[in-house]
Amino acid sequence: MDFKYTAKASNGKNMSGNRSADSEAALVSWIRDNGWVPINIERTHEVALQIGESVAKKNTALDGFFDLSPRVKLRDKAIFFRQLATMITAGVPIASAIEILVEQTENKRLKRVIAKIYDRVSSGVTLGAVLSEYPKVFDTLTSSLVKSGEESGSLDSSLAKLSGFLEEQEALRKKIISALTYPIAVISIAIIVLGVMVAVVIPQFEKAFKNMNVKMPALTEMTFRFGSWAKDNWYLIPITIFLIFILCTYLRKLPALKIYIDTFILKIPIFGDIVYKSSVSRSFRTMSSLLASGVPVLTALEMSANVASNEKIKRAFILMRDAAAMGGAMHAIMREKKLFPPMITHMVAVGEETGRTDEMMDKIADWYEQELSEKVKRLSSVLEPVMVIFVGIIVGFMVLAIFLPIITAIQAFM
Repeated sequence: MDFKYTAKASNGKNMSGNRSADSEAALVSWIRDNGWVPINIERTHEVALQIGESVAKKNTALDGFFDLSPRVKLRDKAIFFRQLATMITAGVPIASAIEILVEQTENKRLKRVIAKIYDRVSSGVTLGAVLSEYPKVFDTLTSSLVKSGEESGSLDSSLAKLSGFLEEQEALRKKIISALTYPIAVISIAIIVLGVMVAVVIPQFEKAFKNMNVKMPALTEMTFRFGSWAKDNWYLIPITIFLIFILCTYLRKLPALKIYIDTFILKIPIFGDIVYKSSVSRSFRTMSSLLASGVPVLTALEMSANVASNEKIKRAFILMRDAAAMGGAMHAIMREKKLFPPMITHMVAVGEETGRTDEMMDKIADWYEQELSEKVKRLSSVLEPVMVIFVGIIVGFMVLAIFLPIITAIQAFM
């Protein structure tokens, strides 16, 4: 196989050229034997490969268009890759291993995809190439790690790493959900209580007070007017919320506004820090896994940028990629642009100087995940009294609005 490579020599100069090798891993070993650091490697027949994959994608373009079965969760994919890695390590042929997993996979959508993967692998197509035909189930990161494992002859190891990576992402997702579940539940209960009082309780008291000819305080009058409006126009509230959600989603997709919206999200108290730590952790973990699997630095940085859920963080990794493409060090651009805290920049610098960038990226991801866990714990302890006070204020406001005219009526009779 012919490759086009770009590498960084010990004197800082970029070395590039074409070379034949049995696999990408073999070329990486040759580059490192020369004392260089691989930056980017491309197969010269990549165009033909892309054409073949595009034809396969067209054949499956309508597959699952009306599929209403449960989506494939990270946990489902992690279990699939973990079991596949175990069987390959035990010496089971990859096609036989996939056939076994077709029968025991519970998720219906994943089961259908695995069955199609089995047909393609049985016909001689590599597993990495087949996974790339299902981008809605297996992202580019997954197919790249599998391709790297196949070319280096360590597919079982790559699958085990991929499974561990997906399990860590699932654990991170659960941490974020646990941080948001309590406030959302409390706010939902408060809205339900408010709706019952506005639709049922307030109209009854309003009729009673009108019959008593009691002069109502301004707070009570305002509450009754709001209750009447809400009773007649309640449908406008969910419609407005839905339209605002659609508008924000649309605006966030616009390239010109996405960076400003995502920057604002990171500045939201408490929750912005959670978004930042989760996104950065995911990107550094991705880069660590890719570098450990032998993926070139430029490709790893670009994929790490793509998995970031925030445009500002994505652009930070793109800047690091551009610096590496021009022969510069990642930590230099991180320090210059102040993309990350000084401690992170220093850890990346140590990793680059010692040739252990993947290990340092993994430690950085561990640190951010630990910080996120502590943040979630503190958030849970702080939100509980805040939410109780919030609900108490709403209920107290409604009770005060109802009881003020009662007190006025009692004083009038006395």
